Amino acid sequence: MAFKLDEALYSTNIADDLDEQTLKDIGGKLANLVEDDDLSRQGWLSDQDEWIKLAAQVRETRDFPWERASNVKYPLVSLAALQFHARALPSLVNSTLPVQAKVLGADPQLQKQARADRVRRYMSYQILDEMEEWMDEMDRMMIVLPIIGLCYKKTYWSDNLQRCRSILVLPRDLILNYHATDYVRARMSHVIMMDQNELKEFQNKGIFLDIELHSEFKVVTGMRDETIGLTAAQGSAEFDPFELIESHCWLDLDEDGYKEPYVVTFHRDSRKILRIVARWEEGAVEYTPKGKVAKITATQFFTPFQFFPDPNSSVYGIGFGRLLGPTNETVNTLINQLVDAGTLSNLQSGFLARGVKLPGGSTRFKPGEWKIVNTTGDDLRKGIVPMPVRDPSSTLFNLMTMLIDSGQRLSSVSDIMVGENPGQNQPASTTMAVLEQGLKVFTGIYKRIHRSLAAEYRKLYMLNSIHLDEAKYQFILDEGVVPPEIPQGATPEQAQMIQQQSAQQPQQIATIADFSPEGLDIVPESDPNFVSDGQKNMKAQALLQDMAQGLPLNIQVVTEQVLRAQGHDNVQALMQVQPQGPNIQELEYQLDVERVKIDAFKAHSLATLQIAQAEAAEVGVNLDHYRAVVDDFAKVVGLENDTAMAQHQMSQPRGPAAK
Repeated sequence: MAFKLDEALYSTNIADDLDEQTLKDIGGKLANLVEDDDLSRQGWLSDQDEWIKLAAQVRETRDFPWERASNVKYPLVSLAALQFHARALPSLVNSTLPVQAKVLGADPQLQKQARADRVRRYMSYQILDEMEEWMDEMDRMMIVLPIIGLCYKKTYWSDNLQRCRSILVLPRDLILNYHATDYVRARMSHVIMMDQNELKEFQNKGIFLDIELHSEFKVVTGMRDETIGLTAAQGSAEFDPFELIESHCWLDLDEDGYKEPYVVTFHRDSRKILRIVARWEEGAVEYTPKGKVAKITATQFFTPFQFFPDPNSSVYGIGFGRLLGPTNETVNTLINQLVDAGTLSNLQSGFLARGVKLPGGSTRFKPGEWKIVNTTGDDLRKGIVPMPVRDPSSTLFNLMTMLIDSGQRLSSVSDIMVGENPGQNQPASTTMAVLEQGLKVFTGIYKRIHRSLAAEYRKLYMLNSIHLDEAKYQFILDEGVVPPEIPQGATPEQAQMIQQQSAQQPQQIATIADFSPEGLDIVPESDPNFVSDGQKNMKAQALLQDMAQGLPLNIQVVTEQVLRAQGHDNVQALMQVQPQGPNIQELEYQLDVERVKIDAFKAHSLATLQIAQAEAAEVGVNLDHYRAVVDDFAKVVGLENDTAMAQHQMSQPRGPAAK
């Protein structure tokens, strides 16, 4: 090959660099492999058609035991699928932020948590608002998945729409070998129906090779139409769409002995290749010390969603169609036998003797009608022999009831599960315990769907790390670089100093670095253990009881859990409690208490002052008497001058010790 792996990585269409014979060889070989993969799953596809017809209640004509005999279909599979859809969709997408980002590793500064919050809000906006097909595809998948048992979500960057997409792909439209061991190494081929105008758009943009395609066979949609009970419309072949195969396969284009992952798009009928692109990202190639390719980690576009794993296959699944189909068909047979028996019993038939003189043809009676015949009553009784017909069998009815009950137990569709009252005397706690046990089957299914949802979110996360528009990201979150505020009248030197100080301060801003693969794990927001609103409320109430018993729980987190369990949308607004104004009565009471304290303090202070004044007066009298005695003594001993100095010192203010 003339190109290298690095060149192939950034090529819009590698097929432009390949000669016509090489493209023809690749197209023919790959088309044969895809046909082999499709052939390996024909048995599973045939069963799938029967499951869909059974769940869709397709009306069919039954000619046994007579023409247009009863052909009632009991909605056992339909009811199980509808019940699962009604519980699954609200539980899996139960808030305005269905995506959650978990922090991995230490986060002492809470910077990872702030980044996780930004990623969570933006990706939730993506799947609910920007990717307008996401919610509709989830809704559709939750009704198809329980019937078939397997669906796929294709998450990719659309060059045509310039945004991420995540679309539902049914098993019929994704060819995967039934005996493949895993999804990572398996060849997965997406069947795409593209009209001529859309094909021309891709060719004009340079995405596909500009070659002319001709379909040798008209696109056959009869199988799909028959599955849902429709008749295919006969139109002109000129407007039929082209059936393209987008094969996610492995090819050795550089002839080094190691097959690289590519996406090859070719026309199924003519086997002409339209596009070849690399199926790995930058940094996904590992080299040996000698410079050879050791391993290439392929980019996965498809996320499988399994209802129940198929015991015979590692990559296929089974649903209620396989589990309830035989029981449902048996119930249908019993119902039709009972209806046919009732028809024979109500519309009797039999034999007429030739001697009975009746008008020719069929004779019918209206209620209350009497007919005149040219035969005596005795001859009429002898000439008419009714066909011996038994009434509808009660044994068949009991057997049908038993099968319906067993099917409902298998699908967890019982009276209490569909909202019917279990009884007036049953305690609420017992009802909740019974409901929880009945939902155990759904809990296991929910956990499988949660793992698949997490894988889908991680694919979207990696696409954002490559194609994210930072300006749009910051606009959606309202988190960009905030310029420093410069006071009016500041000098250029002052403005420059303020800008330098602002640049030195760390700022948490929304950038494409938020979608780095390190430090975060992207998972669904809902809890797979919750499959009913009653369980959510019970767990929230248990948190309130634990907090009331003294457990050191965060009251804000508990409050948020309770409000979300109750189904409130404006949780954050409800938790923002406004500070209340002062209570006037309480303030007046506190003021009265303070007044009493002040009055008591004044009285105590007055009494203390009076005692101090009395003591000071007493000290003053004693001091005058002492001075007189000293003066007399000084006169006697002739120390008048020294005594005057001593009296002057004694006249100075003294501390407590002087007293």
